[in-house]
Amino acid sequence: MPNNAVPTPRTLSAMDDDHGPNRRRNRRGQGALLRDDILAAATDLIERDGHSGDVTLRRIAREAAITAPSIYAHFTDLDDILDTVLNGYFDDLRAAILAASEAEDTEDRSLLAGCRAYARFAMERPGRYRALFHRMRPASEASEASNAPEAPEAPEAPDEPDTSNGPDTPRAPAASPSPAKLPSRMDVFQTLIDAIARTQAAGRAAGTDPFQDALAVWAAMHGAVLLRMTAPVFEWPELDAFIDTLVIRTAQVTQVS
Repeated sequence: MPNNAVPTPRTLSAMDDDHGPNRRRNRRGQGALLRDDILAAATDLIERDGHSGDVTLRRIAREAAITAPSIYAHFTDLDDILDTVLNGYFDDLRAAILAASEAEDTEDRSLLAGCRAYARFAMERPGRYRALFHRMRPASEASEASNAPEAPEAPEAPDEPDTSNGPDTPRAPAASPSPAKLPSRMDVFQTLIDAIARTQAAGRAAGTDPFQDALAVWAAMHGAVLLRMTAPVFEWPELDAFIDTLVIRTAQVTQVS
C-alpha cells in the first residue's frame, strides 16, 4: 500500500489477517457469541502469558478478530473483562475443591481431599493458577496503580506501526478488584477455613483458630505448587502424598481416619 494511501475497511481486514493464519472476519449481529469470544480471547492470552498484566484491549480484539471499540458493547473496560475471566477461574477452583472434599465421609479426609484438589488444579492449569493471584495485590499498590495513566491505544497503521506506543504496549497495572468483585475469590479461602473448623470440631486437629490455620495451609500449598512449577527438575515427591503431609503438619491434624 502506498505510504499516502488511506486504508479502506478491506485493506484493514487484510492487514488484520496478517497477524495469524486463523484470523476470522468480524461478525455482526451476534452479540452473545461476541461476548463469549471476547472472554475466550482474554482467557487464551492470560493462559499463554501466565498472568493478566500484559493483556490489553487491543490484544483481546486481535485475538477475537474484532475491532477494539466493539468490546465496549459488552464490557465497561479491560478490568471488567479480566475480573469476569478470573472470577470464573476461582469458581472452577472452588467447584473442584468441593467435588473432591464432599466425596469423603470424614472431616479429616474431606480436608485433605480438598487440598489435593487445589494443588492438582494449580499443577494442571499453571497459567490459570498464576493469573488468579496476579491481580490480588495490596491495597496501597492498587491505589497507586489506579492513579497511573493508561497507555494509550495506538491507531491502526497501514504500514509501519508506531512501536514506541503501539497496540501491544503494556497498560498500567490494573487496580485490584473492588470488594464487590471478590466473593468468588474469598469463597475459595472460606472453604478451607470451614474444612479446618470441622476437622477441629471433630477432634481430629489440635488447632483452635481455623482462620489462622487456614492461612498457614494456604501459604504452604501456594508455595509448594509454585516451587514445583519453577523447579520441575527437582525430585519432588508425588503430589497428593506431599500435600497430605504438608496439610497434616500445618493444620495440626492429629488423626487421619
